[in-house]
Amino acid sequence: MKQLLIYDRPRPLNRVAHRSLRLATGPATYAFSRTVNSVPLVVAEFARAGLDYPIVFAGAAGQEQPAVLLGLHGADNLFVDDGGHWAADAYVPAFIRRYPFVLAEGDGGEDFTVCVDEGYAGLGTEAGEPLFNDDGSDSDVLAHAVRFLSDFQAALRDTLAFTERLRDLDLLETRTLQVQPAQGAATALDGFKVVAADRLAALKGSAVAAMHGNGDLALVHAHVQSLQNVQRLSARLDRRRVATAVN
Repeated sequence: MKQLLIYDRPRPLNRVAHRSLRLATGPATYAFSRTVNSVPLVVAEFARAGLDYPIVFAGAAGQEQPAVLLGLHGADNLFVDDGGHWAADAYVPAFIRRYPFVLAEGDGGEDFTVCVDEGYAGLGTEAGEPLFNDDGSDSDVLAHAVRFLSDFQAALRDTLAFTERLRDLDLLETRTLQVQPAQGAATALDGFKVVAADRLAALKGSAVAAMHGNGDLALVHAHVQSLQNVQRLSARLDRRRVATAVN
């Protein structure tokens, strides 16, 4: 079973063991995410990602975190084609863009280790950009990846705080979304939560003012608006089915 959704063999990056490792350059391929129908999202992405995907809250009670739905069925990402290309008109979530790198949390929760997925097809020793310079220091490619990981981790902390505030206000409720394809029976999407509109409307002035002041209200509105994209997922699935039937 894959760890961390898209990672097959994440290993701590080692300056000796991975000294000759290179990362393929050229057009990005997202074949590694073709069978993932949802991925985590950080709050810094809500405004942009909400234009393309439904944003929901997934996870066990008390541990819910934002995620975007990429498909309507398990193991099916509607935004990646057979060639590994992400849909040109859609935003690529940061969780996907940081691949094949990831930060592994230490036992204390404060120290992190940079890891790389050794199972990624774009890694090798012959072609591509080196991860380390001749003197063993980080190459520009690796330095950029580490900065991206650091920024993502900071955004993740903000996201954890945001969802904790929503739980404190008891704003999350379980929801089932009905999807009606162009042909066939309706599909029910469940197993996640959304912000309850009635609970949000019932908040007192001071709570609403606090949400407005810290930006939470704008994030909630982006989330609620994004749920309209469920039907866009259905339309995308219909187009795929038509294309498959034609071919």
